[in-house]
Amino acid sequence: MNYVLNLFIRIFCGRTQVYFRLLLISLLGAKPLLADQDWRCSVDLIFASENGGSVANYVLTLQVKNNTGRGITGVSVIYKDSAKEVIGNTLLKCGVNELPVKPGSYGECSRTIQRVDTSYINAFGTEKWTEIVNNQLQKLNSINYCHVLGFSY
Repeated sequence: MNYVLNLFIRIFCGRTQVYFRLLLISLLGAKPLLADQDWRCSVDLIFASENGGSVANYVLTLQVKNNTGRGITGVSVIYKDSAKEVIGNTLLKCGVNELPVKPGSYGECSRTIQRVDTSYINAFGTEKWTEIVNNQLQKLNSINYCHVLGFSY
């Protein structure tokens, strides 16, 4: 019985275990390296066709390097202009073909943040639709930075 008690004391109360526990607690409480930083991001205008009409999609994209130990499926960001003033926030989806960004790999995260479809053409005409598309592009092109808040796994 004394042997078991001594073994228990050595395992759970030894000096090495105290250091190990402190290290484990500090690692569990640490944020991923990319979190809580500003990274360059941009908006791409991507045209598509839907039901015989044109659609303009404004897609926010961010390249990430996965320094975490798990596959990244999403990145929560606040997007900002060149003066780092906040414009909005969103959750970007990461990976290709439903596969996450693997640990140690680079990958793209993106999300459509604005969409202008043919309903605008029907309501306002082609000229006004083109004006709306260009105005939105000018506004959304001001996005230069994404402040990474955290990751989805």
